[in-house]
Amino acid sequence: MDILIIGGTRYMGRIAVQKLLERGDRVTVFSRGNTRPEWWGQVDHILGDRQDRPDFNAKLRTKSFDAVIDTQAFRKEDVESAEETFRGRIGRYLMVSTGSVYLDGKLDFATHCPFKESDVSWSALDYTYPQGEDPYGVGKRHCEKWLQENSKIPYTVVRIPAVMGWDDPTGRMWWWVQRALDGRGVIIPLEDRAPFRTLYSADAAANFLRAVDAPAAANQTYHTAMQEVMTIERWAQLIWEAAGHTCTITHVPRDVIRKQQNLKPYAPPLSRPVPYIHDLSKAEREFGFKTTPVEEWIQTTVDWYRDQYRGRNAPGYEYREEEAALAAAWKTAFDNLVSEF
Repeated sequence: MDILIIGGTRYMGRIAVQKLLERGDRVTVFSRGNTRPEWWGQVDHILGDRQDRPDFNAKLRTKSFDAVIDTQAFRKEDVESAEETFRGRIGRYLMVSTGSVYLDGKLDFATHCPFKESDVSWSALDYTYPQGEDPYGVGKRHCEKWLQENSKIPYTVVRIPAVMGWDDPTGRMWWWVQRALDGRGVIIPLEDRAPFRTLYSADAAANFLRAVDAPAAANQTYHTAMQEVMTIERWAQLIWEAAGHTCTITHVPRDVIRKQQNLKPYAPPLSRPVPYIHDLSKAEREFGFKTTPVEEWIQTTVDWYRDQYRGRNAPGYEYREEEAALAAAWKTAFDNLVSEF
């Protein structure tokens, strides 16, 4: 196949390109060229900025592809531009969306567990950005709505959760791994212990390809997430085990944590007060969705950070001593309370 990836030089996109090359596809990458992964010499590169829409159109409107994987569509105007540029000359347009489309009250996760792709319809939405709502999630909703109502080219929308794995540019995975590598415990806010699904970055990339390959996935929207349902305690235990340590978890009320000046923003990634469990049956049925066992990819990820990562500390790690002190103080106070009863 002849495939274009818009973005594609970091994280999931980088892995997707590698997988395409390994299976023998011809790959073109449209990017600003700031990051050049190890496969750079094996792809065709078109230099450009997605947000410069006239330039985007001029550089791509004469080219044809079997599929386009778009990791950089964040606003309605981005998918409009893609439609105008590629109409009649591509077999499939895959847009990477997000579970954040459900936030800002669009879905009650407590009563939709697991939640399906069809649980929310965007048909009644307009294209405004309501005050107080996350612009990222709102923009992705606009992209989905526009494709559903206007696209003349076959499209597939793949919604991903917060994706975890090695070389995570958000720092969310490193938040956990750096704390696990030092061997000390972790504080979990008492109210934020709901079950969840996340997704390994390599599995995200592999399933973009499965969706592109599947005829049944045309003009459809899918959830992708790991197949295991995880608790935050089990998540921490697996990471600490991969780092060679035993995890000591201290559950502390959120209000108590926030009374510590340096820990006001303390929020372990993936911890949340309500369930976040995707229904994966549609993706499993229609394009053979599958994922790597969680223990396996967590070990791969911890090993990568231990052996190769040389970047900055994880968010909030400069207050690691304060975390440990609060955990010890809370345990002592709690034990005293229990003994009094």
